[in-house]
Amino acid sequence: MKKVVSYLVVMGLFFGGAFSDAHTQGRRTLFSLNLGVHTDLSNEGSFNNAWFTADARLGIPVGRILEISPEVMAAVDDSFKFNVVYLYPGVMLNYKMGNFFVGAGAVLPLFFYDGETDAYSPAPKVNIGYRTGNLILTAYLFTWTEEDWGFLELNFIGATIGFSF
Repeated sequence: MKKVVSYLVVMGLFFGGAFSDAHTQGRRTLFSLNLGVHTDLSNEGSFNNAWFTADARLGIPVGRILEISPEVMAAVDDSFKFNVVYLYPGVMLNYKMGNFFVGAGAVLPLFFYDGETDAYSPAPKVNIGYRTGNLILTAYLFTWTEEDWGFLELNFIGATIGFSF
C-alpha cells in the first residue's frame, strides 16, 4: 500500500505544476468522460472476458504538440455484480497530430474484491485516438508487469468513446 500512496503523491506533485499558465501557454485544458470495454490478450488465451470501463481524463497542453493526460479508469466484469472492480489511475504523454493523437504512459492496477485491496506494479500503456468536436475515440493496450508474467505476456486491449468538456 505504501507503493500506491507514493505513486499517487508523485503524480499529484507532478500534475500540480502542469496546471500553471507557463506550462499550458494559454491553451485550453480538456476534461473528458469516457465509456468503453477491454479484454485480455495473452498466450494463455484471449478474449476470455469483457470488462466494461468508465474513465475520466484531463488533457493538459504542454507546448503545441504535446499533452499530459492524467486519467483514472474503473473496470467491472460483464456481470455488473461489482464483486471485483479494477481501478487504474495513470498518466499518459500524448503527441497530437491534428485531430489524431498517440501516446504512452503507465497505469497502476488496483484490485478491489471481497472487501480487500491489492496493488500491482505499474503497467505500461499505449494509446491512439481521434478527436472531432467534443467526441473522443480511443484504442489502447496495457501490459501487466508482475513477477509471474513476462513483459507482453498478459495484455489488455480496449476502446473507449467519450465526450470532452
